Amino acid sequence: MKYFGEQESQAESNAALAANMPLTFFLMFVTLLFLFKTYRKPIVILLMLPLIFIGIVLGLLLLGKTFDFFAILGLLGLIGMNIKNAIVLVDRLIRKRPPEKHRVKRYQRNDHPHCSRSHGIGTTILGMLPLLFDAMFGGMAATIMGGLLVASILTLFVLPVAYCAIHRIKDRGIATRLFTIYYLRFTIYYLMI
Repeated sequence: MKYFGEQESQAESNAALAANMPLTFFLMFVTLLFLFKTYRKPIVILLMLPLIFIGIVLGLLLLGKTFDFFAILGLLGLIGMNIKNAIVLVDRLIRKRPPEKHRVKRYQRNDHPHCSRSHGIGTTILGMLPLLFDAMFGGMAATIMGGLLVASILTLFVLPVAYCAIHRIKDRGIATRLFTIYYLRFTIYYLMI
């Protein structure tokens, strides 16, 4: 059975997007390699991408939308947002992690940029509300809202664990000091939105 018209055009568009996806992920990895000059941090960042799909599935199911072409476009935008959020968190971890020879010294930094980051996520989600009720862009709005909310919250818990595992941080005192209190504070910021 062969489809014609809009169905055929949508199938061609989806096939073109799927064909270019491996190249896109490779270019993202290369860009992150240039940014961090090591392969471990880009791997930690790219490990956060599957978390998006949990939120997308939940968002589409709860809001009763379909995964159409515009939802795929929302997914592509969401990948960029999640990578940006993971870069900010990894950069924060790099700054917060004490050097090997100065493990005892404690670092204190201003936490205001992450508070504004969490409010930026909340305003993005709220900004999608008018599109949610549109027949054409409803799937894209549900994709972005669900994926961004769930992936941002899960990233706060999964990223520190992945960072410790990939960087082989076995000292519980350092790992706990680096991550636990820091991420619990920002979880509270997310819940306040």
